[in-house]
Amino acid sequence: MLDPLYRACGVLAAICLTGIAVLILAQIVGRLFGFIIPSADDFAGYLMAASTFLALAYTLRMGGHIRVTMVIRYLPQSVAYWLEAIVITMAAFVSGYFAWFMMEMVWQSYQFGEVSQGHVPTPLWIPQSILAVGLVVLFIAFLEEIWRIISGLPPTYNTTTDQND
Repeated sequence: MLDPLYRACGVLAAICLTGIAVLILAQIVGRLFGFIIPSADDFAGYLMAASTFLALAYTLRMGGHIRVTMVIRYLPQSVAYWLEAIVITMAAFVSGYFAWFMMEMVWQSYQFGEVSQGHVPTPLWIPQSILAVGLVVLFIAFLEEIWRIISGLPPTYNTTTDQND
């Protein structure tokens, strides 16, 4: 049910990467013709951060995050189940913690009217809110994985990884 949300975030992350490429190409062409794009490096940085955070849940869903399976692979299935459940629960708490404080930072940036120091003063709550969205969606993805484990289903990233092997 949440797959379209994860997929949409993955598409947005890809669009951000495309935006970085366009900005870099525009800077190269601009140098050839003697003009610069103000704050292009700032905007490329915002796009890079956005692409990273928006892709987190999609990457988790596709089994693309680095995991150490050397230990789990050789444990009895019941022990591996509980270890996997504990790790996913811890990851949910950590991602929820980061999402909460990122949303708090967005709110404070908005309240104080913080802007970037580049040529184009960008309100910082705008790029920060994209990071917060990515963390909230990651938190939701971990909650979904916890629900799958409680329901007796394997984690999605295990089934996706198994299909890709």
